[in-house]
Amino acid sequence: MPVLETQNLSFVYSPGTPFEKTAMADVSLSVEEGDFVGVIGHTGSGKSTLVQHLNGLLKPTSGKVLLEGRDIWAEPKKIRDVRFRVGMVFQYPEHQLFEDTTYKDIAFGPKNMGLSEDEIDARVRRAAAFVGLKEELLDKSPFELSGGEKRRAAIAGVMAMEPRVLILDEPTAGLDPRGRDMILEQIGAYKEENDTTVLLVSHSMEDVARTAKKVLVMNGGRIAMYAPTAEVFSRAEELEAIGLSIPAVTKVFMRLREKGYPVGDNVYTVGQAEQRLLPLLKGGSAPC
Repeated sequence: MPVLETQNLSFVYSPGTPFEKTAMADVSLSVEEGDFVGVIGHTGSGKSTLVQHLNGLLKPTSGKVLLEGRDIWAEPKKIRDVRFRVGMVFQYPEHQLFEDTTYKDIAFGPKNMGLSEDEIDARVRRAAAFVGLKEELLDKSPFELSGGEKRRAAIAGVMAMEPRVLILDEPTAGLDPRGRDMILEQIGAYKEENDTTVLLVSHSMEDVARTAKKVLVMNGGRIAMYAPTAEVFSRAEELEAIGLSIPAVTKVFMRLREKGYPVGDNVYTVGQAEQRLLPLLKGGSAPC
């Protein structure tokens, strides 16, 4: 059974007014437990609207969202429990830090879950360690942290709730390459250790290519593609037709193949590129 599912999901902003706009139409999606799904699409494609439905931040105009087979809006008074199980990290989450210490900020979610003080403390320290925040930073004001540390503290606050599903909306936006790599590595490690289902919304094809096992492409409020990563990025012309592109390294390898170099296909990350090119540089043949 899918951990998350949408059935004919539609959402209209400002219905019945001159500003009425359909942001999402008839979206049916199934996410299996343990999946790592990259969600891509140009601005206004409906990707953020979709993920905000998955933990009940938005209520569908029509259709359903199912969490472990149950309609999340069947009992509206319990929607907060859904948000504990489907955690959401917003774009620039550090803007939502507000407590007087980093520890209290990370503890905010677990505290609202009604956990014991011992369990809250264990979760805070576990989540902080996972994102690489040193113990001494927990007693500092979050506003004394560096930009990257603030981002990691905000992500830790969601991880501390230990959600069944973790949704991240542009978690690497505004970070330098080192900070981006660190965040992506920590998300991947967290997923593997906790067997968490992850949805990563991103404008970066490279970030999606290196982390996601499946890719969901949104366009015009509908699903344009939903398939394994290699299959989606092999459809370069279709992606470009809707204003998206494939990873830069993939474009380079396509040109190499066109010129007759035996580099193989399905290259989407720098790591994969290294594996293909090193044997050629040493005088051998590239692995397929």
